[in-house]
Amino acid sequence: MYNITTEQILKTKAPKQAAVFKTVMILACILAVTTIPSTYALGILLTAIFAVFTVILFKYYNAEYEYSLVDGELTIDKIMSQSMRKRCGVYNIAKASMLAKPTCQAALGMEHKKLRTAEYTSNTAPEKTVVLYTMDASNEMVRIILEPDEKMLEALRAGVPKAADRMDE
Repeated sequence: MYNITTEQILKTKAPKQAAVFKTVMILACILAVTTIPSTYALGILLTAIFAVFTVILFKYYNAEYEYSLVDGELTIDKIMSQSMRKRCGVYNIAKASMLAKPTCQAALGMEHKKLRTAEYTSNTAPEKTVVLYTMDASNEMVRIILEPDEKMLEALRAGVPKAADRMDE
C-alpha cells in the first residue's frame, strides 16, 4: 500500500454569472437604503436582509478546494472564505476503476453512463483536469473531476490499481 500523505489547496474562480449576482445584490442593498426615509422599519429590515444575503453570496463565491490523500483515501473539502469548511466527499482510491484525462478514449466511453458526477476544479485550467471513477462510501460509482498538481497526481497514480491508471493514453 502506498502510505504517503499529500495535500493540495486549489483556489476556485467564480463563474461568470457570479458577477451579475453580486451586482444585483449590491444594487438591492442600495435601493433598500433609499426606502428607509419613506418606510422606516420596513426599509431598515429590507436593508438588513439584503446585506446579510450579500455577505453570504460574497463568501460563497470565495472558495477553495482542499484535496487530501491519506492512506488511500481521497478527502475533498470546500473551504469558503477561509473560515467555513464543508466536507464534499471521502473516496477510497484503491477501489478506483479508472484514472484518466477527460479526453482519453476510455474516459469518453464512460461519459454515456449515468453516474453521479462531482466536480472539484478551479474553473480556470481545463487542460489540467483529471477524471477519477471510483466508489463512494455507499458503494455507488461516482465520476470525480479533479485538478491535481504534479505531486497529488503522482500520489493518485501510485494509489490506484495498475489496471485503472490510464493517464498515459
